[in-house]
Amino acid sequence: MGKSIFDGRVQIKYSYGCYGMTRGGGKTWHGGMDIVGVDSDVILMPYYEMPDGTQKPIKGRVTRARIVTDHSDRTWEWGYYVCVQLDADQTPDAVNFMYFCHCSRLLVDVGDRVISGQQLAIMGETGNAKGTHPHCHFEVRATASSKGLDPSAYAAIPNNAGIYGTAPATEKPVEVPVSSNEKAAVSALQNITVGPVSSG
Repeated sequence: MGKSIFDGRVQIKYSYGCYGMTRGGGKTWHGGMDIVGVDSDVILMPYYEMPDGTQKPIKGRVTRARIVTDHSDRTWEWGYYVCVQLDADQTPDAVNFMYFCHCSRLLVDVGDRVISGQQLAIMGETGNAKGTHPHCHFEVRATASSKGLDPSAYAAIPNNAGIYGTAPATEKPVEVPVSSNEKAAVSALQNITVGPVSSG
């Protein structure tokens, strides 16, 4: 598994957060993945995972970076969101648009050029995610108005509830400066070996 849309481990907490699941007694179809950054809350522009498991960098342009409050527009459900339109002919699938939703803060503006690994936004629970848990609803589409497609190749995780990836390496311990007198004292120490001791 390669890099996902967060550094470190990522999680899909519940099965209804998977792509293609239904909610509300089968009335609402879920067009993306609800991904939680376990070790980082910064949402990143993803890579494309090739069939052999290698990841290919991709790039595009930010076409939306906003929040919609008018409930007659269905995108109000996404809260603060970023939409990236991919440059043409980078991947073999039909995906052209990527949506990163429910953000608490946006780190890009409309018109910005973005590449894999670049920071896009901060994970949150805005829109219809209010009161749930901070996450990113990650959705990909062929056109801006079409139905969501399976985002697994971009999320770099299976479309199943669980925790994926590895925690970042812990930071190297801080070295404490030692004076030259202390170094000399340490090097002057000797090891003394004591031989077998008799009971007498």
